Amino acid sequence: MVSALITTMRKDVELEDAEAAYILSFFKERLYKRGAILLQAGDPASEVFFILKGALHQFYLDESGTEKSCNFAFENEFITDLESFSKQAGAASHIKSLTETTVLCIKCHDLGMLLRESAATAVFFRVLVERIATESMERTKSLLAYTPQQRFLTLAHSRPDIFQRVPQRYIAQYLGIAPESLSRIRKRLFAEAKS
Repeated sequence: MVSALITTMRKDVELEDAEAAYILSFFKERLYKRGAILLQAGDPASEVFFILKGALHQFYLDESGTEKSCNFAFENEFITDLESFSKQAGAASHIKSLTETTVLCIKCHDLGMLLRESAATAVFFRVLVERIATESMERTKSLLAYTPQQRFLTLAHSRPDIFQRVPQRYIAQYLGIAPESLSRIRKRLFAEAKS
């Protein structure tokens, strides 16, 4: 059986079986229980996680200690605190499991070695980082320029699975609105769809 990681990488780069096996040798499988902390703010992000099964929640704490959701990751997606990982400085965000989650993880040092030794891995991660940067710019534009309803509709279009897998309060944080506003938007759109 081909690993989900290799299947995901092959969507962007060509990988021979020998190189795929070499890449996989750098990753370790790990299981986290629901609510487990994979990354604590203040600690350096020393690993990148690829999700095989489950859901992860990335968030910040504001000055009053309130969670502010910034990212969710599901099967066949990567997650880390990218700035912390690249600079090996303290992370600004936390990463927590929303469900029991199985990941493949790779250490910073190992990824650096793999990027030097595998041209396909270097190309894949360059494409991945470009994709993350584009998504980050789109999210910033959404928060600054769109109404709450437009933000909701954009999220519903781009990531419809999120509404079945993530608690509503985290989705509201991610959209930058109060949970009550999210409920009103959903009810209004549902009523419009029925009429």
